[in-house]
Amino acid sequence: SLPQSFRESALLDRFHCFIEGWHLPRINKGIIYKGWTLNVEYFSEILHSLRTQNVYGLLFDELVGCDKNADTRDFNAVKRIAVAYMKLLFPHWTHVEDVNIDDFDTYCLQPAIRRRGIIKEQCHFIDVEFKTVMPDFWIKTNM
Repeated sequence: SLPQSFRESALLDRFHCFIEGWHLPRINKGIIYKGWTLNVEYFSEILHSLRTQNVYGLLFDELVGCDKNADTRDFNAVKRIAVAYMKLLFPHWTHVEDVNIDDFDTYCLQPAIRRRGIIKEQCHFIDVEFKTVMPDFWIKTNM
């Protein structure tokens, strides 16, 4: 069930992904950390500096193949989500040789495809013109 303002398929299709909030634990007093923590301003600076790094997008292009008839919005969304996962989870991957293909597929590519698929599914519920089928993505084998 979406708020009324999000029940327009054309608007919803412009979102890259949907994070399943029901999989996140509820915040309670027991999980709030007390003690030394990473300075949020420092961490946000690191994330901000990663935003401008295009090496991860280039890595994605070298690693991933996609159906040539794929919808551009689907391709761009999967690429951006997978690249975001790479930046957060594997910032040390700067060359193809650094990438663990199994980890990339498990923690970056497949979650990106799944999260974009949720958007397509929601669009289909609103408007049957939208198809739920995601384009094919695969790991290139000639690296």
